[in-house]
Amino acid sequence: MDVHIQQAGYEARQAVIEEIEFDVRPGEIVGMIGSNGAGKSTTVSCLTGTIPWMRGTVDIGRYAYIPEQPVYYDYLTLAEHIALVSELSGVSDQTRTAMLLRMFRLESVQDDYIASFSKGMKQKAMILLALIQEAGYLLVDEPFVGLDATTTIQLLRLLEEERRRGTGVLLVTHVLDTAERLCDRFVWIDNGRMLASGTKQAIRAELGTDGASLFEMMEDVVMR
Repeated sequence: MDVHIQQAGYEARQAVIEEIEFDVRPGEIVGMIGSNGAGKSTTVSCLTGTIPWMRGTVDIGRYAYIPEQPVYYDYLTLAEHIALVSELSGVSDQTRTAMLLRMFRLESVQDDYIASFSKGMKQKAMILLALIQEAGYLLVDEPFVGLDATTTIQLLRLLEEERRRGTGVLLVTHVLDTAERLCDRFVWIDNGRMLASGTKQAIRAELGTDGASLFEMMEDVVMR
């Protein structure tokens, strides 16, 4: 995944983000961090091709997307969503699908509409539908919202498994301790621009902060 965004926004020539450049390599997890309103969601819109106006290039290859807010067809059951995604992706690993259904305790609701699910169940369904595609890249946007502790742990292990499988993962999150534990590198966006990027050590050197953790680094920067 190679991202070179010169400018992007929701109206032509009215940039919300500028000069955002980073890559995600196969077999690594890159965390996109930053405060609310920093430009993370706009960057994600560039990656998914839903931004109205952009100057630049995004080369993402075949990817699967776990959105922050669940997106689904109101009148399709979970089983029908699985069949649709399998058909579109050309991947139909029934053993893996059955494993994920068991893990997320969705076996008994396969014939129910996703629209009838609780918020947490909807998020589990989005994770399942992304993972069964076995894509080369995963774009994961604030995935922990609405998940209980057990499912959060399961998702962390699944993302680590994807990394071992050679999948490149972009994890957009404001949960800094989780990002620090999981991610190999980071892209820090602030006020519509890249503030820093690289490993935690590289970011510390680039920003000249004494913070030992990502949270402490962010605290140092905010308090300047």
